[in-house]
Order: sequence, then C-alpha cells, then structure tokens
Amino acid sequence: MILELHPKNPEERILKKISSDLKAGEVYILPTDTVYALVADSMSKTGVEKLYSLKKLEKSKPLSLLCKDISVASEYIESLPNHAFKLMKRITPGPYTFIFKANRKLPRVTLTNEKSKSIGIRIPDLILIQELLRIHSGTLVSTSVFTNDEYITDIEDLEKMFGSSVSGIVNGGIIKVELSTILDFYSGDLVVVREGKGKDFL
Repeated sequence: MILELHPKNPEERILKKISSDLKAGEVYILPTDTVYALVADSMSKTGVEKLYSLKKLEKSKPLSLLCKDISVASEYIESLPNHAFKLMKRITPGPYTFIFKANRKLPRVTLTNEKSKSIGIRIPDLILIQELLRIHSGTLVSTSVFTNDEYITDIEDLEKMFGSSVSGIVNGGIIKVELSTILDFYSGDLVVVREGKGKDFL
C-alpha cells in the first residue's frame, strides 16, 4: 500500500498509525535523506527480525538506529566524547551515520555487531522522519532498500517488490541515491569510514 504524505507537513493521523504499527512489530518502507529504507521499531524483536528477513540480511550485517536528536542518541551510547558531541551538534540533522559503542539499553537483536556492540546512529534531515520520531517517542532501525546490486528508488518498483510484505510504503518520489557519510567514533577518535552525501563536514 502506497501512502501519500505532505512532504513539509505530514499528516499526524497517518504518522500515528505508522508509529502504532511499528510498535506492534510491523515494517514500513520510508524515504530518508539518502535512500528508501526498510524501517522497524528498534525495541521490537518481531519487527527487527522481519526487517532482516525482508532484506535477506545476515544478523551480523549493520542496521542504523534512527534518533530524533543527539539527546535521544546519547541514551544508547556507552560514551559520547566531547569532540564527537560538538561535531554532531554542528552537522545534525543530516546525512551522516555515527558509529559508537552501544550501552545495554539496546536489545541484542538491534545491535549492528553483537560481539563488539557497535551501533550506527542516524539523525536524518527529513521532516517526515523527524515528525515520525517525535510522535513515536522512541528509536527506529533502518536498512536501505537494496536488491540485485542496486538501490530501489522508484515507488512503483518498491510496491511490486515489497507491497505484500510491508504494512505501507510512503511515497517520497524518485530519490537520488546518495549514501550517508560514515563517521566512526567507536575507539574515541574520528575515523572516516565512507565519504558520501554531506562529506564536506570538516
């Protein structure tokens, strides 16, 4: 089912329905500020496992934790160095993934790497996601919609491939594929893992 939401003023009634479904363990496909993504509630084992199944991902493969702001993100990070906080404050919300060591608040099924307990934090710069996270009062996990060695950017293709498997697909139009810049603070120091959209951050 394709859902149409206003890009600058998304209907709260629909966002509340999406939030309720996600908390119940369902999965949606949403546009982000980089690509389309499969999204589930980070605390829902059912939702996270369904997300992995739909993407055909091994459990060791990374998911991103979508957070409303730095304050929310910090609740799940073992340690947030001051230099990392200052950088995040300056460039978020935006197309960045920040790698940190997670604390014990995240369920095991959500962790990017259960052994190292690393997690990728995202604070997307998209009104739809920001408003959904505000209403949801929690965090979400996401993974890009990628199949047959390509990102799926057309809403009709998404409907054909996933329409019967997800609770809804929010139409964000055809999204230009620009991956997030990955900044790794797991060891404390900044390591640029991947330069993507928003790479000119320094």
